Amino acid sequence: MLRSMTGFGRAEVTRHGALLTAEVLSLNNRFLEVTCRLPRVLASREWHVRQLIRQHLQRGTVTVTLTLRWLEPSPRAFSIPLAHAYYGMLQQLVRTLGLEEQPRLEHLLRFAELFESSFDPDAEERLWQAAAQALRKALGQLQAMRRSEGKNLAADIRQRLRTIERLVQTIARRNTVSIAQAQQRLRERIAAVLQDIPDPQRLYQELALLADRLDISEECSRLESHLQLARHLLRESQPVGRRLTFLVQEMQREANTIAAKTNDTQIAHSVLQLKEELERIREQAQNIE
Repeated sequence: MLRSMTGFGRAEVTRHGALLTAEVLSLNNRFLEVTCRLPRVLASREWHVRQLIRQHLQRGTVTVTLTLRWLEPSPRAFSIPLAHAYYGMLQQLVRTLGLEEQPRLEHLLRFAELFESSFDPDAEERLWQAAAQALRKALGQLQAMRRSEGKNLAADIRQRLRTIERLVQTIARRNTVSIAQAQQRLRERIAAVLQDIPDPQRLYQELALLADRLDISEECSRLESHLQLARHLLRESQPVGRRLTFLVQEMQREANTIAAKTNDTQIAHSVLQLKEELERIREQAQNIE
């Protein structure tokens, strides 16, 4: 099943007197790029967050936001030695700048570093486990949204593949008529100029070369093969965005070759429609994981 690269998930978990909220936003990207916004108490867990994302996602620009809100007052301690050091620096700054006002308690209270969390490693680990649980739930929502959008993308691409298949069949049928008409025009031009053909064998050779130059049966055959592969990719359970993009590029090259070889107006119009459909699929593939 296809998965889109765009989606959003949000989940909350309450543990140990704290409310942990996880939000995951995913946008298009050729590769996987993860940005983490974590509370200070979980800053050391960024590597774990990235590993968790890599277990679920393979492509996309992913922004992970973890927020922490204490439901109960968190145990904290005041660092007396650090307060003395900060107060000394403030006094030195006052003397250096020649200020009359002396440092006050309200100035010291602005330094968050003076307040030390009394969490032990075990408590921090429990907090991370709760955060990881919230993150997994958010990723579950994100994946559900990506699968839902991927289902719509797959339906649209299948419809366009059916249109392309009809166009290829039309081009193949018209090619047989087009070659015969081109050969007939060549006979008529030669007959009009020479009246009498001096070397019929040479004419047959030219007609064969003309048919070879105008023949696009191989290109049509390869397009049909590519269509079968594209349908197979849409049924894959693994990410197929890159492979589908490369396949569309190959189909575009075949369409360009047909356009270059043909001199038939009807085929040219069909090729134009075919290339439009391929461009729509290419745009859709940019959003597939």
